[in-house]
Amino acid sequence: LATGPAAVLARIVRVELLSVLGDDFVRTARAKRLPSRLVYVRHALPNAVTATLTLGGMMLAALVAGTVLVENVFAWPGLGSTIVGSIQQKDYPAVQGIVLVYGAGVLLVNLVVDVVLALLDPRSTIREA
Repeated sequence: LATGPAAVLARIVRVELLSVLGDDFVRTARAKRLPSRLVYVRHALPNAVTATLTLGGMMLAALVAGTVLVENVFAWPGLGSTIVGSIQQKDYPAVQGIVLVYGAGVLLVNLVVDVVLALLDPRSTIREA
């Protein structure tokens, strides 16, 4: 279920890191003879991971929708098979509850992504003047 999105995220991390490693502040850090590990961890990674985190948070909705399909195909018990059974039996309060749980999960993950992005790059937050 997560193989495709993991490949997409790996590709995006690679492209972002290659872009960041060519920036002036990374060249300056290397000119100061900082160890490579420190250059990658402290300078390059926080700047490259912002796009990855944002896209990863948005991919979560597709993964949640994929769990419904996978649970039904392989007859695994879970919220996905429960929601399909509830739709077939016209049990709409159960469907509403499960959709609410899925929606709350997606919102919670997006909130965590926003908080982590704000911690990694304080310039990205909107502040009042």
